[in-house]
Amino acid sequence: MREDVTVTDPLFQVSTTLDGDVTGLWLVGELDVDGTATLRAALADCFARGSDSVVLNLRGLRFCDCAGLNVLLEAKATADRIGTELCVEGARAQVARLLALTGADELFAESVRRLPPRTI
Repeated sequence: MREDVTVTDPLFQVSTTLDGDVTGLWLVGELDVDGTATLRAALADCFARGSDSVVLNLRGLRFCDCAGLNVLLEAKATADRIGTELCVEGARAQVARLLALTGADELFAESVRRLPPRTI
């Protein structure tokens, strides 16, 4: 397994791990409009490698806004188009809530934590 830090920025970091045909991206910090170019570049590199699977590890992602969500949705569409499996894992509460409220959690692997039903 090889690890390369793709890009480091004060609020958002992406590092890449390679393990056979699986590429992992570890997202750390706050993914907002300032971090979208960083993530897009890292994803483009993963897709260019021709990995069978790309796993986005969100355990270190403390915040994601709609700009970050758009990058995740674009990545899912690209992965589906080129036949690469794209899944997310380890979404913290704020990110899991964003995915659930927008319905995006249905697009990714079942590893995204679902919000419990609410009684009103």
